[in-house]
Amino acid sequence: MRKLWFPGLMAALLWSACSNEFDVAAPYKDIPVVYGIISPDDTAHYIRVERAFINADSSAFDIALIPDSLYYAEGAISVFLERVSTGQRYQLNRVNGANEGYFREQGTFAQYPNWLYKVKPVHQGDIVKPGEKYKLVIERADGRPPVTAETTVPNTLMLVSPNPEAIPPQVAIYGNSVLLDWRTSASGVLFDVYMKIRYREIQNNGNVTLDSIRWKVARNVVRENTLISGGVYRGKTTFSPQAFYAALLGHIQAPDDVSSRYFNGIDFEIQGAGPEIAEYQESEAINAGLTGAEISTRYTNLSEGYGIFTARRTWHFNDFGLRPGTVDSLNADPTRKAVLKFKG
Repeated sequence: MRKLWFPGLMAALLWSACSNEFDVAAPYKDIPVVYGIISPDDTAHYIRVERAFINADSSAFDIALIPDSLYYAEGAISVFLERVSTGQRYQLNRVNGANEGYFREQGTFAQYPNWLYKVKPVHQGDIVKPGEKYKLVIERADGRPPVTAETTVPNTLMLVSPNPEAIPPQVAIYGNSVLLDWRTSASGVLFDVYMKIRYREIQNNGNVTLDSIRWKVARNVVRENTLISGGVYRGKTTFSPQAFYAALLGHIQAPDDVSSRYFNGIDFEIQGAGPEIAEYQESEAINAGLTGAEISTRYTNLSEGYGIFTARRTWHFNDFGLRPGTVDSLNADPTRKAVLKFKG
């Protein structure tokens, strides 16, 4: 049986790895493979457009090393982002990602050049806007129908707990667990949550150093699917104070010249992505079957071919204080107290 090989997709936020190999018996045909996540937070937007290939006379491993087998020839396709509400189109230009700091990982497929399609707005947010629906359009010079996919950029997200409107806003990291609770629009489905922990170090000579750590609190949180009051959906996750303490111990050193540390504040970052990634992950789980070996999904939201086109957005909620009980709980363990030296 012949093998159909797919170029490896870029690793990114909210993306799970899948096998690059599918068995097929059909004759050769042009099969686009697309990967794209657009965000109003980005200063430039990139889409990877490649093609699957089949050759009964050559080793697939040999073909995978030939860039011409992975990429469409220059001029063979034109790639556009279209804002559906206005019909306005933005053409993406073919660029070598390796020249812009996006290097292809080593593996089966040719690493250079790393052709991508790019559009850069004059000002960040000019092209991709929250709440808007976008269509990816790939027009082919040979006259075949365009390849399309649609996604809506996540719009609203309101943090409910801890409450950013409290005076002062505080979070209590002690007890059994800490609840993070938010409300989101329908276009936000899958979320990652980060915490930036800011602190200052007091050295024995009196010098003060500011520092911080970034901790991934939760990954791939799927919001609830029931519409609630206000026309929004609930998203929530919890974490244990012990996980918070472990993050501190894992990132903060204990140099002898530090006499004490003090928390300066907590910032929350919530990254939300569209339903396409959640559907992809559900498809992957369903297809895993009983053994989980050599599993790959054929999920796609393209009109033709394979891949995913979706959107994401990041929200920041900054300057939370820690309730005093947090430091007391942290220092209840003698080892944590001796290593971390937090006094407030």
